[in-house]
Amino acid sequence: MENKITLIDGAMGTEIRARGFEVPSHTNSIWSAQALMDNPKVIVDIHKDYILAGAEIITTNNYAVTQNLLRRENLRNKLEDLTLLSIDLAKEARKITNSNIKIAASLPPLDTSYRPDLVGDIDSLMRKYSEIVEIVKNNVDLIMIETMSSAAEAIGALKACQDTGMEVWLGYTLHGVRKNTLPSGESLTDALTAVKEYDIDAFLINCCSANITAEAMKVLAATVDKPFGGYANSEIIDHIERGDDSLDNAEDLQRESRQSINADQYSMIVKEWIESGATIVGGCCRTGPKHIEKLYQMINN
Repeated sequence: MENKITLIDGAMGTEIRARGFEVPSHTNSIWSAQALMDNPKVIVDIHKDYILAGAEIITTNNYAVTQNLLRRENLRNKLEDLTLLSIDLAKEARKITNSNIKIAASLPPLDTSYRPDLVGDIDSLMRKYSEIVEIVKNNVDLIMIETMSSAAEAIGALKACQDTGMEVWLGYTLHGVRKNTLPSGESLTDALTAVKEYDIDAFLINCCSANITAEAMKVLAATVDKPFGGYANSEIIDHIERGDDSLDNAEDLQRESRQSINADQYSMIVKEWIESGATIVGGCCRTGPKHIEKLYQMINN
């Protein structure tokens, strides 16, 4: 663990729910974006708790603030207002904690996560992502493209970021029960090759099980020459299948095969990522400040 490890934060949507607030479905509503309107204080509190746990980077709560998702609730015209609010809340938490942490804006799937069949063509992706990028650029420290389920989705987001002059990180998600395979059916190696012409400052794997992520760290170590790492769900998969076809039920298959793990168990698997060369780590779904605190202790021990 000689390289400097950068610690990012953990889940937002599942943490809002864990604190007793409503978080509607991510498949047919606006998920964590609801809290921006109903409970903005809890978002500040969660950011604050991650900073106090040791996170050096926090991500704004704009994961579900996209044109497609807002349209579900007739809120398409609120894209800019809600995105800017998510940034303001992150900045408020930074001010409260008197810290110098960095703030990342999320560039998430435009529609339901893990659904490459809903992605659309690259031109429409670039157009919609560009609208979000215009709002966040110069208001945050970096852009976090995350949970990309296909190379085409990643390319659309990367094209939108090309002329920003900002630091850009790219995160792929993996099929729930298949090693080193995206929900699109593409291999992780092919997906990384597809974006090699773009200026990417770090590569990540996110929003899949911790043990699936551990396998992907070996691929990243052998493939990319930039910093890499991951932030996974607090779970392991006990049933791994072979296959390279695109499926629209990757999330359901993962749900059927996952076993929850606690913060101690999660940190031990993240230690494996670091031993494979990862220098950026954090948490995704069902992780919380306890997970980040445990990672902080492990990294600094």
